[in-house]
Amino acid sequence: MIKIHCMNDDENNLLIKELWQEHLDAPFPKDFRGKDINGVDFVVLDANIAGCVDTYLEHGDLNLFQTATLGLSYKEASFIVSILNKEGANYFWRLERLAELVLKAIARKHQTEI
Repeated sequence: MIKIHCMNDDENNLLIKELWQEHLDAPFPKDFRGKDINGVDFVVLDANIAGCVDTYLEHGDLNLFQTATLGLSYKEASFIVSILNKEGANYFWRLERLAELVLKAIARKHQTEI
């Protein structure tokens, strides 16, 4: 069995909430609306991660489809962050980090089910 451990659940959830508030307060980068890179649509990526983070914060869990969507979106965000300009990289790095933290929280929550 794989054990997921970094920070405790309370610290993880606090960081998720802090980053989520930063995300809600940040404007979408002006040059990224309606654009994509290598098939990754920036608006869709934002919406996919944001929807999953919001659901996790409301319900404390994600269903299998949402978890898969978040995992794929995390992969896409990880790929694009390094090739974006500063404004885009900052915005999408935060989404990447949120996706990572929520995925780790879901994994820890369900690790006893494996």
